[in-house]
Amino acid sequence: MPRRCTSTAHRAAVSATESMNSSGLRPVKSERRAQMTSPRRADNEAIVLDPSQAHSGRIHDVLLGAGKDAYLVDLEAGHKLITHSRAFLVAARATRLWLLRAVRYLASEQLVRQFVELGSGYPCSPNLHEVARNCAPTARMVYVDHDPVVAAHGRVFLADEQTEFVHADLSDTDALVTEITAAMDPSEPIAVCLSFVAEFLPDPGMVVDAVTTMLPSGSFLALSHITRDADPGPVDRAADIYTGFGIEFRSRSRDEVAALLAGYDLVEPGLVAPHRWWSPHDVDQRRARNLGWEPPQADDLCCRAAVGRLR
Repeated sequence: MPRRCTSTAHRAAVSATESMNSSGLRPVKSERRAQMTSPRRADNEAIVLDPSQAHSGRIHDVLLGAGKDAYLVDLEAGHKLITHSRAFLVAARATRLWLLRAVRYLASEQLVRQFVELGSGYPCSPNLHEVARNCAPTARMVYVDHDPVVAAHGRVFLADEQTEFVHADLSDTDALVTEITAAMDPSEPIAVCLSFVAEFLPDPGMVVDAVTTMLPSGSFLALSHITRDADPGPVDRAADIYTGFGIEFRSRSRDEVAALLAGYDLVEPGLVAPHRWWSPHDVDQRRARNLGWEPPQADDLCCRAAVGRLR
């Protein structure tokens, strides 16, 4: 099973967030809410975390077979997706394996040494920086997520001299670009990863455009997106489930996904189903078997993924 934070680890991460909170407020789960001060916000600006509200990142953990940090509402949403939209589940898992392959490809074949994951979610072993460093021990990684508890987990369990976990809202593109620029060497190529995240953004093109403007020559974008072109049924059912839990989910057509990559030259084989991109490595097949994940069987998987080089 992928390593996930245990309940003890969760408490440690929350404590790390509390240490940055000058208000002295402590999150109390039994009260079904917690107040925290984000390290990226003003000290007097509290964030209210409501465990009765489902969270797309925690639901994604459930889809990947984990969910130790999920609340009951996240588990309920995840189990509904697994039960009523099996093809969506297969796509989510295939996309995760694709992302690991994409990072391995970029580090080993393109010699990229700087990586950014937007909307990274909770730590998920193997984490992207671990994959990159298996190929290049000097690789640097910046994880970005809008959730302060996710950021706290990342700082506790992932941060080191080469890895940083940033709390930032992807929709606040000015702040996002500032954070990435401060952490990366602007003279060297950067690989930006946006996987299973654009579906939850009202305007992913705005985010891609903002990040693209600050990327140096030779940089890459690894992007995946759920699509409904081939078989809209599972995607529509998934969207209805997310909506029922108060989460806005947007599938997009293949052409719309391709438009997000318009400023990039796509690496072969282009924009394809994730399991068809860069022949799955033996380690991917073994990992899927160990996790009990159902292997994708159809080319018409309800997702498309690509890696593009900045023009």
